[in-house]
Amino acid sequence: MIMDYCEQEILEEMVQVHIGLQFEDEPDSLYVAELAVGDDGYVTEWKLFFNGFDCKYTFRPDEIEALIDYAGEHGIVIQALKSS
Repeated sequence: MIMDYCEQEILEEMVQVHIGLQFEDEPDSLYVAELAVGDDGYVTEWKLFFNGFDCKYTFRPDEIEALIDYAGEHGIVIQALKSS
């Protein structure tokens, strides 16, 4: 994944992190990963959007780690979903 921006916003007392990205095998397609973050800093929901539509994508563990690291590089500290 190639990531190019990261921003955090608070909507109705919920924190969302948006990360713009491209997949290396689709260099002309721009996606947005939308992460819902709880008060404890854990991501409660991972979504991927293309042109505003939910891709129903399941991020692989290495992709999750890359997104968390990228957010951290931009001063946003988040953690993967807690295991049950």
